[in-house]
Amino acid sequence: MPLIQLESVVKDYALGETVVHAIKNVDLVIEKAEFISIYGPSGSGKTTILNLIGTLDKITTGRICFDGQDLGLLSDNRLTEIRNQQIGFVFQRFNLIPVLSALENVMLPLQLNGTFFNVARKKALKQLEEVGLEKYVHHRPDKMSGGQQQRVAIARALVTEPSLVIADEPTANVDTRTSLRLISLMRDLNHKKKTTFIFSTHDQRLLDSVDRMIKLEDGKIQ
Repeated sequence: MPLIQLESVVKDYALGETVVHAIKNVDLVIEKAEFISIYGPSGSGKTTILNLIGTLDKITTGRICFDGQDLGLLSDNRLTEIRNQQIGFVFQRFNLIPVLSALENVMLPLQLNGTFFNVARKKALKQLEEVGLEKYVHHRPDKMSGGQQQRVAIARALVTEPSLVIADEPTANVDTRTSLRLISLMRDLNHKKKTTFIFSTHDQRLLDSVDRMIKLEDGKIQ
């Protein structure tokens, strides 16, 4: 059974009297433990399709199945459970909580899942160390560079050990050395824990590391 299956997926947005056809009749199968990228020009629908797969948005027509479950048939509460327990997100704008430290930001998804404080703290510290931020655990986002914030976002996505990580430009704000370190970390998780990774990226370093590239253009897979 594939982890993700899209069948004739359409996503339209209404902008006043205009309808934007963001995703047009897309079929796609993603197997468990794949390490893939979705790429294409700006406006091609990459972020939209990631949001649909990650249950952050709902399709207009068609069907998306996640681990055998038809997302269109699930309640909002069940979709929230899937997001919290099975999916890690790395957003292009980081989406860190400004009043929380790096450590607290990474601990948050664990605490939302009911993990005991001491256990959550230990896991978050280890994850921050793996992305090279052990000296910045008590820094808030406004005291960190864009690259450091990106690494906090990646640590937060990985700390729950999700079955799927969805990453929108995860290496866009970091230097080459850090980018290669992060790619190696994610590749290692993919191999050892069979974590599935789906990237949206223009970074050739990341594109060179994936197993499959899916080109999206004008809302369609090419």
